[in-house]
Amino acid sequence: MFHNKSTAIFLLLSSACLITAAQISVNLSQAELPSSVEPLLPEKHKTTSTTSTTTPSTTTPTTSTTTTTTTTTTTTTPAPTTTPAPTTTPTTTSSTTSAPITTTPAPKPFPEPDIVTWNSSCIMVKMAAQLNFTYETKDNKIARGLYNIPKNAVVDDQHCEMNTTQFLQINWGPDKAQHIMLMQFDRVKTTANMTMIMFTLPLLSADFPNAKENQTIQLVHRSGEFSAPTKMSYHCTRPQVFNLTKTVEDPEVVGTVRVHDVQVEAFRSSKSAGFSAARDCDSSGTSDVAPIAVGIALGALILIVLISYLCARRRSSSRGYMSF
Repeated sequence: MFHNKSTAIFLLLSSACLITAAQISVNLSQAELPSSVEPLLPEKHKTTSTTSTTTPSTTTPTTSTTTTTTTTTTTTTPAPTTTPAPTTTPTTTSSTTSAPITTTPAPKPFPEPDIVTWNSSCIMVKMAAQLNFTYETKDNKIARGLYNIPKNAVVDDQHCEMNTTQFLQINWGPDKAQHIMLMQFDRVKTTANMTMIMFTLPLLSADFPNAKENQTIQLVHRSGEFSAPTKMSYHCTRPQVFNLTKTVEDPEVVGTVRVHDVQVEAFRSSKSAGFSAARDCDSSGTSDVAPIAVGIALGALILIVLISYLCARRRSSSRGYMSF
């Protein structure tokens, strides 16, 4: 009987073990083995990694198997930290051609006029002359221009027959556009002077490219200039400026003429080779004859006084001797 009880207990235990083994087998078949898990650490502290290995337990039908979990810690020796060499970026020299700086040159000063001598049978003139006047441009504006009387200007006409008025005309430029300077001299008693100077100036495109086409300027100055006694010349080195108008009667000044190194003689003899004695513009108008005459008179007076004194002294001496 005891044997039967032992057999029954054995059978019951065996059945329980089989049932338990079957359940464990089912659970293990459905379980997912965990992979190695590495902790999240900052880059500079990531020096160790932890590997977890789970070993499933093996269960026999007769004994109870204990599941053992083995944790393997792998210590990784950190590699020596090497500071990377600084990356040198090659300097690229770009040959960029900059645009040249354009400098506007300062305008050159207008050249000085040439000193020219014009000679006729009765009038001789030497001077440098420059005109400064206004004119109309192509776009109907008013501009100012400078013009020098050129050295290739020549005497074209003269009037020497009259005793009180004489003319000298000087021309230059192309035949179809003649430039003219006309000078008039009058004589009053023993003094001659220039009473008028007139310019006729066609504005050529070569000299005035912005001037309105077919434009001719006329400029007149009327006054008593370059005055000197007859048989003498007028001389003045310093610059002189005279106002110019469009006509003789027009009072509006539209330009000027600037002259320097002037020497002028009118009503001269045709046999004269050069200028007569000059009267300078900066000298006084009194003739040199008067001072000379005054000097001579004073000298004669002094001589007379001296002779009278000597004569009177001689007489007084003679009378003294006679008293003894």
